[in-house]
Amino acid sequence: MARGILDGIQVLDFTRVVAGPYSTRILADLGAQVIKVDELPRGDAPVRSSGSAANNVGKRSIAIDLKQETGVEVAKKLAAKADVVVENFRPGVMARLGLDYSSMVEFNPSIIVASISGFGQTGSSTQRRAFGATAHAEAGWLWVQQQAFGSQAPFAPGVTVADIMAATNAVLAILGALFDRERTGQGQWIDVTLMESQLALLNEAASQALAGSSEETWQPFRHPIHSALDGNVSINIAHERNWKRIAGALEHPGEPMPESPRDANAMVGAWVAEYSVSEVARRMDEHEAPYGIVRTMPEAVKDPYFKERGMIAQVPDPLNGSLKVVNSPFHFSGAEVKPSGPPPLAGQHSKEVLESLGYSDGEITSLLASRVVGHQSTAT
Repeated sequence: MARGILDGIQVLDFTRVVAGPYSTRILADLGAQVIKVDELPRGDAPVRSSGSAANNVGKRSIAIDLKQETGVEVAKKLAAKADVVVENFRPGVMARLGLDYSSMVEFNPSIIVASISGFGQTGSSTQRRAFGATAHAEAGWLWVQQQAFGSQAPFAPGVTVADIMAATNAVLAILGALFDRERTGQGQWIDVTLMESQLALLNEAASQALAGSSEETWQPFRHPIHSALDGNVSINIAHERNWKRIAGALEHPGEPMPESPRDANAMVGAWVAEYSVSEVARRMDEHEAPYGIVRTMPEAVKDPYFKERGMIAQVPDPLNGSLKVVNSPFHFSGAEVKPSGPPPLAGQHSKEVLESLGYSDGEITSLLASRVVGHQSTAT
């Protein structure tokens, strides 16, 4: 079996919603052993670990009541063995539990703690509640998209980009902190926010504003979408070399590139309108010109390219038998990246996790009976 790039790294996961679970999913794909701390399941129906199933593959779950002191003690024992802790509670919650970085570093000096929040662990906005939509609005993205589309009003995107970027940034920071720990022996407290992650994603657009561009003089960032006879194609001219390729592909070789980007795009749009999507693609490929066919999401996930590159993985699932998920987009020459197991039910691994901490059978029975810890079985 090929090794994972993070084999041997223990991650304790106090996350929910999107950004937190996705960040620890990436760590699990890279080979880390991730233990998810979930709330106690209620009722008789099976309950998944917090967050989407796709963002929890490859993790184990223990369900702990952190409102009970004994539950916090279980969490502290887990933290004492962890290399990394990831949490996305509202700032201050971990401190009230005695599970913040300053508390955990007392019994685990090399621990790395990554806190993901809307507005950060410090500053005047730290207690504001936020979702990805908050950052989309307040970090400028909705307005930038409105300008690019030329619409009369801003519109919500179809995916929570701020969450995905915050998760990715958290993983990058964790990997940096692990590397730094190899040199110094010291851990870190990492503070990642949805707001800052969204602004960082808008770096090029923000640079225009920082250079003094006003709303009135704003130059929209847009790669036009052109209508073919039976669909749509995205073509970014970018520079004159591409223009020559595009013009040659669409039977207008030697056509000079207009100085105005608007005029150049209008000309390409008129050319594309004469062909089917497949014919545009064939011609563009022959002339090595960049383009993109506009696909639906169901069409995109069936693209043979993604299958060839191993981007669609199938894992067992305790509720539905199997589950197809998007793989992590990393390829190493000497390590494997893939979902390492099914998404757990909340508390599915509580007993085995407690055993690994040294709890006896009697102690485990007592913790379960007192509802300090919950357990769900996949047995039917």
